[in-house]
Amino acid sequence: MPLVLFDLDGTLVDSAPDLCASLNRIRRSENLAPLPYNVLREYAGSGARGLLKIGFDITDQDPRFPELKERFLSDYQNHCAEKVCCFDGIEQTLEEIEQAGWQWGVVTNKFSNFTIPIMKKLGLYDRACVIISGDETGKLKPHPDNMLVALNKMRALPQETPYVGDDIRDSKAAQTLGMPFAAATWGYLRQDFPINEWHTHLIAHHPQELIGWLKVLRAK
Repeated sequence: MPLVLFDLDGTLVDSAPDLCASLNRIRRSENLAPLPYNVLREYAGSGARGLLKIGFDITDQDPRFPELKERFLSDYQNHCAEKVCCFDGIEQTLEEIEQAGWQWGVVTNKFSNFTIPIMKKLGLYDRACVIISGDETGKLKPHPDNMLVALNKMRALPQETPYVGDDIRDSKAAQTLGMPFAAATWGYLRQDFPINEWHTHLIAHHPQELIGWLKVLRAK
């Protein structure tokens, strides 16, 4: 049975509202005004490092970073499944993938204590054939190790397993393993990493575009 793998944040699910709300709560606790959602949204797929950089203008080398990261992640764990939802068209696309005889799974940098509640909240947990979170190996994309765990669990060949993501790190991980890669433009595209500089086989503007692409791949 063929397999397609997805990134989570910015690809299958829109987790930005909860992530951005957590960041602004930490800003308020520091007596800082909240930042506009449209400023924060593109960093929603960049993890705590990206959000704290835009939210506090610090890097992970800053002495305050560990403490702010801990507070941010603690807050987010309490709120990670409040406003999260699937992107428009994802539900229908997953149904069509399943009906076409494909299996699908998730490989995400998000740690499992966030991934699992979100997948369960949205009714995706029992449908996915494999779910690999960032803490599986501790090596995050663009490192390919977590992707390899998913492929090995499913006994799938990388060159026959497409991956869909919205970040240049997704593209690099797929490229390292020789996986067909589709870029999801409905996600959190960073302006500082232009999509035309990625290694992609498809730039998809709507989830439904994935169906035709997968049919072509399967026919090869």
